[in-house]
Amino acid sequence: MIMFGIIDRIRKRLNHCITKRKLPNIPETSSIARHCIITGGSNIYVGSYSQIADYSWLMALPLTNYKVKLSVGNNCNIGMFAHIIATRSVSIEDGVLMAQGVYISDNLHGYEDINTYPLQQPLVQKNNVVIGEGTWLGERVSVIGAKIGKHCVIGTGALVLNDIPAYCVAVGMPAYIIKRYCFDRKTWRKTDPKGNFID
Repeated sequence: MIMFGIIDRIRKRLNHCITKRKLPNIPETSSIARHCIITGGSNIYVGSYSQIADYSWLMALPLTNYKVKLSVGNNCNIGMFAHIIATRSVSIEDGVLMAQGVYISDNLHGYEDINTYPLQQPLVQKNNVVIGEGTWLGERVSVIGAKIGKHCVIGTGALVLNDIPAYCVAVGMPAYIIKRYCFDRKTWRKTDPKGNFID
């Protein structure tokens, strides 16, 4: 049993050394799966006790002529097949939970010139992205140039293009609010799409 413990510690240390080569700003208490793609690793910062699952892609490159930073807070769990793309600023705060296939970006491919393929057009910088503390993003959620407040739940398949305030549940394409926490009643209450209580 002691030998297995020693081998496990050596394996973890070796994996961390390999990870540090492509993602230098990650502490030993956090882990990123072996089959992840990291682009612009020196611009990516990961907090303590966070996990990034297999087949995810994290990219932070100054492709729109801005200084760039992609940050993942403490105690975050990013599911498989996540794509998180920053050309200026994407901030994932502490305790964020992401299901599989989440897409987060602060930019879009240009498409305005109909005589040029979108692939050949310049990227369009959108607003900075913030995923608030303790927020949960369901499977295949997309967030493009928007801020989500703390302790929100974003339903499966939602497309977030506009800011969502804290303590909200949002669904749909584009995402709209269906519930918000009421501190007076200490319960979650139904809302209209703008977040006004309706019950």
